[in-house]
Amino acid sequence: MTLLSLTDLCVDYGDARLALNRVNLSVGAGECVALVGPSGSGKSTMARAILGLLPKGIAARGAVAFEGRELLQLDEAALRSLRGRRIGYVAQDPYQACDPLRPVHDHVADAWHAHGLGLPEHAVANGLATAGITETAQRMWQYPHQWSGGMLQRASIAAATAHNPSLLIADEPTSALDADRADAILDMLKQSGSGILLISHDLELVLRHADRIALLDAGRIVETGPATAFDLEKLTGPRAQSRPSAARRAANATPPLLTLAGVSRRFGAGRHNRTVLDNLDLAIAPGEIIGITGPSGCGKSTLLRLASGLDRPDSGAVTRHAAIRAPGTVMPIFQDPVAGLNARWPIWKSLTEPLTAPHLPRLSGRERRARALAALAQVGLATLDPESRPGELSSGQCQRIAVSRALIGRPALLLADEPTSALDTVSKYQVLDLLTAASASGTAIVVVSHDRAMLEDIADRVLCYTNGTFRPLAA
Repeated sequence: MTLLSLTDLCVDYGDARLALNRVNLSVGAGECVALVGPSGSGKSTMARAILGLLPKGIAARGAVAFEGRELLQLDEAALRSLRGRRIGYVAQDPYQACDPLRPVHDHVADAWHAHGLGLPEHAVANGLATAGITETAQRMWQYPHQWSGGMLQRASIAAATAHNPSLLIADEPTSALDADRADAILDMLKQSGSGILLISHDLELVLRHADRIALLDAGRIVETGPATAFDLEKLTGPRAQSRPSAARRAANATPPLLTLAGVSRRFGAGRHNRTVLDNLDLAIAPGEIIGITGPSGCGKSTLLRLASGLDRPDSGAVTRHAAIRAPGTVMPIFQDPVAGLNARWPIWKSLTEPLTAPHLPRLSGRERRARALAALAQVGLATLDPESRPGELSSGQCQRIAVSRALIGRPALLLADEPTSALDTVSKYQVLDLLTAASASGTAIVVVSHDRAMLEDIADRVLCYTNGTFRPLAA
């Protein structure tokens, strides 16, 4: 039985190209259809078009049939009655999906409140526990900034599946999860019996779980078929099979740029006190790449905040070399790429903001714009309008801009939190090439990622969360 059917679906953003161009696709009841393709190819636009969530003034053409109803003909009230109850939606950005002023509990509870329904007792805690969150009775009253990206993704999944919808549209639902948790989440979603439209750059996950795969490129479905007809090379090209190798550096006597000695960080109070980092020792040398991996919520992002000075340890010492004390010498790549860019600025201005640091030569606006164009070309965004705002771009495009922004001023230390999580394979390797080139030029880099294979390829050392602390990954 066909649950969802798209016929000649088109979306035009008014920039001389169709974001979606005569797309034809179907999802059957209980079927998992994966939508894959380069960042910016129109995958999230397709999800928003189905749900009636396109930006104001942008309309979809063609036909979107769901359970026999033509969605493009429905008014907002009718669409709102379907969203959440009959069609579940996991948005690509879990941070933007949550209200920062309300606890996570309220985000999940809105699955009932938005439809005027009473909240069943223990429903939020049970939903979060089913999605793999522990200590839910306490944690659900924390605020989004106190949760990791992977934990917020699971909260969004709990909200999206609260009413066991017949169709679930999941936009990168596992990008911030380790492989085991990602598999467990997909297994849970498939066992629910919902039809699933899965949007993902995790091609290995797609091949393990999808029944059918549709490949989208530049707004068009260029190939579709059973998952058994695809493999990694067919989906990504030969580059995916030939990862960049790290230029391993022997230990040297260069003084470290950053040293963490006996560092511990705890959150909460009383019986809710939780130790995230415990007596951590870490030294980072110039030109070194250190990989950090482990399950979501184990303290990876906390480690980066301590290293950057955005947070302070409860005990222990963080010592910074003089080379990383001036503004712009330490640059972050935040886990949420959209929020890391100024929503009101054109991207060229955000991208080149690090070039205004006091220790760098002053550039004119024209010079900054030229530098921005060159930086965009390095990450495969040469055709992007530099006057665009972040809200007009995909998360993958914003992630590439965030990487370029962090590198453009040639910082001494780069702290990258999941810098490739929203990227297709080609874009991912463009970013990895930039990181390894920066390392060769002397920039020290700490990369947090759930992609352990990628870290083993590019990093000189990989630390993995084991038994309550970060330890070197066994060779």
